[in-house]
Amino acid sequence: MRPLLPFLTLLSFACNAYAAEGVRLCLNWAPGADHAPIYFAREQGWYADANVAVDLLPGGGSGDALKKLASGECEAAIADLSAVRAARASGKDVVAVMAVFTDSPLAFYSLAEQPVLAPKDLTGKRIAGYATDPPRRLWPTFARDHGVAENAVTWVDLPNNAKVAALERGEADVAANGFYHHHVEYLDAFGDRIRILWWRDIGPNPVGNVLALSRSWLAAHTDAARAFVRSTQRGYAACAAAGESCVAALVAANPHLNADRERAKWAAARPLVAPPRRAGTTLGTFDPQQTALDCPADTCTNELLDPAVISPR
Repeated sequence: MRPLLPFLTLLSFACNAYAAEGVRLCLNWAPGADHAPIYFAREQGWYADANVAVDLLPGGGSGDALKKLASGECEAAIADLSAVRAARASGKDVVAVMAVFTDSPLAFYSLAEQPVLAPKDLTGKRIAGYATDPPRRLWPTFARDHGVAENAVTWVDLPNNAKVAALERGEADVAANGFYHHHVEYLDAFGDRIRILWWRDIGPNPVGNVLALSRSWLAAHTDAARAFVRSTQRGYAACAAAGESCVAALVAANPHLNADRERAKWAAARPLVAPPRRAGTTLGTFDPQQTALDCPADTCTNELLDPAVISPR
């Protein structure tokens, strides 16, 4: 009879050699439609096929996700590109490796009775937006780009959960929105009365959410990082082509979510993930013309993406 110990030693070595690389992904918020492609990729076994085991951790905003990433609580994070930029400027060890929202969700919402159809129509208007609201922070750039005086509007300090009511009651003429999922709330409240001035159509159009990695982890686990990023990229491309199965995967993993609501939210997210202008190009890339000011070499990279994963029409 052959000795058992050498065989077990060899088996143990083989198992260790092929053990899946663990990746803890810190989400920017509670699981939602914008994360559905990640759940779908995991359900389909694409991460497992790439020898990666992904654990999804809910978060409390981009800053929270990046703080955890920098402290080593996770190896990857979903966060807004502006937050990644700020994290890099403060010396944090993070890098953006894929654009999740290639286009911006920023928009001004108004009603048909007093529509804002062009930037010049904002003059004299009261805009609902809190001090750190992304559209309010970027207002000086927007105003300059469109020839509107920076002081031509009055800002009404309101959080997101109060903007719809303020618009309905006439306490604000316009609501500034910086987050894709609130789009559904405006549609629910106002239907065909709503008028939307999308920044992505007229500019500026900053990249929204991105997938970020710890630079030190990336350097030490380059193959696993590439496999993880490409599997995630594959998930977003598949969901941009056909989203129903992706929403189903999200709800199966998070049964407290309402499937109809998440479908509506994915419908709002999909044009940001795969905008028509980028059809036929590699999904998730940072376009140098779009990100010239936002993506210095130490902040963004396209090197881990699979050029064969194409943004669908």
